[in-house]
Amino acid sequence: MVNELQKIIQLSNFKESKTSINVQQVTLAKKIINTRPSSTKELFLILSAMNLINAAIKTKEFKCEIYYGMLKQHLSKLLVNVLDNEQLKFDAQIYIDRAQNCVYIEIYGLQYSFHNITIYEQLDNFVNSPQNKPAIWKEIPLQKMAAELFIYAISIIDHTS
Repeated sequence: MVNELQKIIQLSNFKESKTSINVQQVTLAKKIINTRPSSTKELFLILSAMNLINAAIKTKEFKCEIYYGMLKQHLSKLLVNVLDNEQLKFDAQIYIDRAQNCVYIEIYGLQYSFHNITIYEQLDNFVNSPQNKPAIWKEIPLQKMAAELFIYAISIIDHTS
C-alpha cells in the first residue's frame, strides 16, 4: 500500500503532471460522496472522491455538471459524521482552521485540504475543543493526482472487502 501511494505522490513533483479525469469517475465520485464511512479505507475513498470532484470542478468539461456548493455541503456532513461517531475510530487527523475556514484531514500520510467549508454547530464545538490540534498544509497538491488517488482508493476497497 505504501509503495503505491508513494508512486502517486511523486506525480506531484512534476510541474507538467496533470491528472486525467473522465465522466465515469465523476459519476462514481458523486455517488460515493453520499455514503457514510464505516472504516478508515472508506473514509479515504470518500475523501479521494471529494478531491476528484474538487479537481474536476476547475475544468471546462465538468463545470456544468458539478459545483462547489454540492461538495462543501457533503464535506461538512462527512466531518460531523466522523467526529460524532464514537463507535468507529478512524485513523485520521482532522484540523479545522476557523480563521481560514479550511479543514485539513490527514489519512495514510496524505493531507486533504478543503476551503470554504460550512461550519455547523457540531463542527464549531470541535473547533473549540482540545481535539482540534493545529496542522500546517504539507504542500502536496493532491488535485494534481486526483484521478490516480481515486483509482487507488477504489482498488484498496475492492481488494479488501
